[in-house]
Amino acid sequence: MFHAAFARIQVRVAHSDPVVAAGLASLLSREGDIDVLDDRIELPGVARAGRRTDVVIADYARAMALAALRASDDADRATGSGETFAPRVMVLTAHDREQDVRSALEAGVDGYVELGCASQELVAGVRHLARGSRYLSALAARRVADSMTRCRLTGRERQVLRLVADGKSNKAIALALDISAGTVKTHMKGILGKLAAATRTQAATIARERGLLAADSAVL
Repeated sequence: MFHAAFARIQVRVAHSDPVVAAGLASLLSREGDIDVLDDRIELPGVARAGRRTDVVIADYARAMALAALRASDDADRATGSGETFAPRVMVLTAHDREQDVRSALEAGVDGYVELGCASQELVAGVRHLARGSRYLSALAARRVADSMTRCRLTGRERQVLRLVADGKSNKAIALALDISAGTVKTHMKGILGKLAAATRTQAATIARERGLLAADSAVL
């Protein structure tokens, strides 16, 4: 329930999918405490529109770009130069792998909601962000919680695992990474243990499902 103590929330939709963007605008405009700004501007202009914006909702790639822009503006603010980007950033994406969620949060995104979530979750997320809090949908929160209970792969283990997923043998991996075959075996033992996998193939499958092999891949 909206309380009068809070000002109306100004939301700008910057999702790249026009159908999703239209649906967002329709959904949020029905809320009594939310105004959807109709002057949608393509990046990077969306970040520097003159009208006050509290929350920007974007697809994954745009949200990451906005987070990077805000980080740059924070640096400008510290030196007293440049314009600043104040809105809070929410991701709305079809991808819910734990690595995608973690990467977004580490980049500075404020909210993470997956396509297909309940409309109440999305609206709640907008209100949380407008009030200065971070917000994760229930599913995204579970992904992060699950990842916190596991040992994370090291950078070298990720390299080995990517090559395993490409079908490379231990000898080929050793040559590619300029390490010994024995070191590859040691890394594989660590990988299998961390992923609770019984075989190399299973480890690669688990890693794909969790997004560990393509953290930099394009997502919606």
